[in-house]
Amino acid sequence: MWIKTKDNETGMSEEIISQIFDFSFTTKSVGKGTGTGLSISSHIVEETQGGSLTGSSVLGEETKFTIALHLE
Repeated sequence: MWIKTKDNETGMSEEIISQIFDFSFTTKSVGKGTGTGLSISSHIVEETQGGSLTGSSVLGEETKFTIALHLE
């Protein structure tokens, strides 16, 4: 099963998209975010459910996320 979502914002640069699943990575200013959301989400999907969480982005266009889960 796949769950796909995309936004209608301005996308992210290659530098940022390559770090979005890193623990404590955030693009927000100090005190405005912890940077743990996508890291924890990735851990839950991959480590506890055996699936995958991936993201891709085109700067100036959109960002897409896909969750793939193996259902028995």
